[in-house]
Parts: sequence; C-alpha cells; structure tokens
Amino acid sequence: MTIKKGLTASVLATTLLFSGAAALPASITASAAVQVSKYQTELNTFASHYAKIFRTVEAYTKQLDAAKTEEQAINIHDKYMTYFSSALDEDAKFVKYNPEIQQLDEYIYNSLVEMFNFELYTIHYLNGELSKAAYDKEYKSMTKYVDSQDALFKKAAAAYKTKHKITFSNDMLYLLDAEQSETVKTAVYTVKKGDNLYRIAIKYKTTVAALKKLNNLKSESLKIGQKLKVPAAASSTVKSSTYTVKKGDTLYRISKTVNVSVSDLKKLNNMKSDRIYVGQVLKIKK
Repeated sequence: MTIKKGLTASVLATTLLFSGAAALPASITASAAVQVSKYQTELNTFASHYAKIFRTVEAYTKQLDAAKTEEQAINIHDKYMTYFSSALDEDAKFVKYNPEIQQLDEYIYNSLVEMFNFELYTIHYLNGELSKAAYDKEYKSMTKYVDSQDALFKKAAAAYKTKHKITFSNDMLYLLDAEQSETVKTAVYTVKKGDNLYRIAIKYKTTVAALKKLNNLKSESLKIGQKLKVPAAASSTVKSSTYTVKKGDTLYRISKTVNVSVSDLKKLNNMKSDRIYVGQVLKIKK
C-alpha cells in the first residue's frame, strides 16, 4: 500500500508570504532577541531530524549494495522499509513549531513520502511485477514532484534565513544540497539501458539535484551512452555488456549490481527459471 502525499500534521493558520522582512531596529529588545534565538533553535532541531532520516536512508542503500546474498539483501531491505515507514509516522513532530517551520516540514515530508512510494514501485519492478513503461512513468512522476517540493523548500528556507537573521547549520546545508564542495573530484559514468538519475544518485551516494547541478542538466532525461560526472569516491561503473556468475550470486543480487530487472535478465538470456551456475556468462545489455 502506498502512502498518500500531503498527510502531514502541518495546518497553517495563515497564508505564508516568502518575502524578506525588514531588518530589526537597533533598539531591539531582550524579548525580541529571545524570539530570534527561538527561530534558530527550531530550525536547527528541524534540520537535525530530517538530516538523520536522509543519512539513515543513505546508510541502508550502502548496506544493500554490500549485501552478499539475496537473503541478506531482503533482510536489509525489510529493515530499511520498516525504518522508512516509521520515520514517516513522525509527521506530527513539528506541529507546535512556528508556521514557517511547519511549511518547510510539509515540503520535505511530502518528498520523503514520494521517495518511499517509489521504493515500493522499484520492488515490484525488480520482481517483474511492473513493466518498464509503468516503472518509467512512476519515476518521472516522482522526480517531477520531488523537484517541485525541493524548489519550494529552498525558496522558503532562504526567506526564513533572511527574515529571521539566522544561520544554516551543517544539517540544514545538507538538506539544501549545499554541503558538498564545488571542487569535489569526479569520475565519468556512462548511462546504460534502464538507468535514471534517481538510481545513479543512490549508486554514487549523492542526490538527483547534485547530479543535475554537476552536469548542468535541465531535466531528468538521459540517453544511453550519455556521459555523466559522478563523485569519484563512489565510482563503480559497470562497463561490460556481460556478467560472469560467481559463487553466492543470485539473479536478484545480479539485477541490483547491474541495474537490470530480474525479468529483463531472464529475457536477455532466454532463461526459463532463476537457476544459474558459477562461471555462467550472462548478457546484461542488448
């Protein structure tokens, strides 16, 4: 069952106008100073909460990449989705915070819901229960929606900073995709069949927004053979059009490694079952 977007506890009493407020007068009172400090504290707590969620999600994807067997991968993924679901259940955490924090909460929470739903679609796709066309449609819908929420989040965050004269913590910079250095070393990734920016971002421990910025992309559309800059530290490009089965491999594990669904692997190799053997050479590209 998918989670519906917009099921947050944020209910705004007034319409928020994201315009910079006038600077505080020089004769600022002690009570006003406390209020400014409250704005900073609430934002720091908010950023810490969501940064922890995103970093935990990233940690689980790393564990999945390192899984040795299908059983291990399934066990990790079950824990991952359980954590993700429980994190989304905490949507009332900021209901008593100032209305602007509630608005920021709504933008980022809705993005997480969309990401969670896409993970469910990915499971169906890898299991051969969802067609490539349907999966691509869900991907486009997800990225379009998340990008729109991200843009609104960044606009609201910038307005909050200007209006309340606060600074962004490292956690907030992380949420704004501003933590990564502009001079980060990069490697080159060649787009292959079935790729999308979301999956490539997870593979290279980065974000879709960061990849788009790094490659000056205006959209999520990719072409087979297209060259993309990716963070060098996580480089693990699969260049071969074949894969040689090794001890402990399963079709599920191979599908995760080469980013091709189990059903597509079976079609490419004219397989009637999931049985494979050590040394077997599988096609992973047409």
